[in-house]
Amino acid sequence: MFDSLGSRQFFKSVTAIAPYSPAVRQGDFLFVSGQIALVPGTQDLLQGSIEQESRQALENLGKVLRSAEYDYRDVVSAALFLKDLNDYEKVNAIYAAYFPEGVYPARTVLEVSRMPKNARIEINAIAYKSHR
Repeated sequence: MFDSLGSRQFFKSVTAIAPYSPAVRQGDFLFVSGQIALVPGTQDLLQGSIEQESRQALENLGKVLRSAEYDYRDVVSAALFLKDLNDYEKVNAIYAAYFPEGVYPARTVLEVSRMPKNARIEINAIAYKSHR
């Protein structure tokens, strides 16, 4: 489901927890807002390990991508925000499984002190897919 404003499309595949669009397509680019490990259909953060939170955040990212007819292969850049950089290796193992081996997007990883709902991971992305 999306709304349009000129050539810009706003996708609403997940319920946002604040005043923002989960994704905005401008031309061939899709800009996906940060995804945390919200339990689908709720505003509740998944309670579990960093691996479980990472999987759920990536699943939520995938849902937003698919709502705009993109997928993980189309992601050209991602930013990961971790509450604890000591989780870096665990998160990498989960993250790598969502992308074709050796075809990973450009990426930034940052440690931050706090995120919405006290999440331990948040992931945003930019995807590109030629619509010509």
